[in-house]
Amino acid sequence: MRFKVFVMDSGRRVICAAKLDCIDEQAARRRVEEIYGEHDVELWEGGRLVAVFQGRTEIGDRSAQNRRPVSPPS
Repeated sequence: MRFKVFVMDSGRRVICAAKLDCIDEQAARRRVEEIYGEHDVELWEGGRLVAVFQGRTEIGDRSAQNRRPVSPPS
């Protein structure tokens, strides 16, 4: 399956984008959990927002939320 990963700055602007090929959604989520850091990361499958991984606000503080933005990033 083909996913898109968007790294967002504090103003919710895309600062980096990448394609991610994974066997399924769970594998894509695990991959993003391994790579995100201080910035929020959005995981998309086509036009569907799969998950938002919130960047660290304190050392070791990482959490994932399923929240839906108003529109997909361009």
